[in-house]
Amino acid sequence: MGNSPRSFAALFLVGGRARRFAGIAKSELVVDGATILERMLGATTAAARRVVVGTRPADADPLPDDVASVLEDPPGSGPARAVAAGLEAVPVEDERVVILPGDLPFLCPEALNLLLTRAEAAGDDAGAVFCDDAGRRQWLCGAWPTEAVRRNALKALPGDPARVLFSGIKVAGVNWDRGGPPPWFDCDTPGELEQARVWASHIKANED
Repeated sequence: MGNSPRSFAALFLVGGRARRFAGIAKSELVVDGATILERMLGATTAAARRVVVGTRPADADPLPDDVASVLEDPPGSGPARAVAAGLEAVPVEDERVVILPGDLPFLCPEALNLLLTRAEAAGDDAGAVFCDDAGRRQWLCGAWPTEAVRRNALKALPGDPARVLFSGIKVAGVNWDRGGPPPWFDCDTPGELEQARVWASHIKANED
């Protein structure tokens, strides 16, 4: 078994309502001069397929030409249905699928590779997810066997939580100990957005 799959896809779930940000989509929040979605797309260029799922603001910048955009059916029906829609754009040769929310400003290629490597080490039919500092699995920050998730997604009903996607799949927990902000850190609140901006500013200052 190799260290990473030959081909993988990345799904970005951007359809949340972001009530805490006055309706501004979390994926469009700006950290260090770029939207969070732009930062995430930049971290996932190794993916064979990248699919953004959900309604984006009318004034959002266009996606790169090689990034697909789809909507869940019906719109706003939750993450499980969003993944089902995204997987329609993923061919069978993409053995793994990385499933992500749209608000991870510190996702990076190293983190992506770590997830894929740990998933492969756990087995062809296994997945891997990051765990936060309290040990909680971050279900929407993981790498999964595409066909197993596809089978579960086909049975997902509107409103189903993300965890139904992973039923029956062995899961390896992954901790981030490489330094810097954790890749699983999401911006659910204004306070978390401010923390992300502070961290990004410190990173930039150390690079200059």
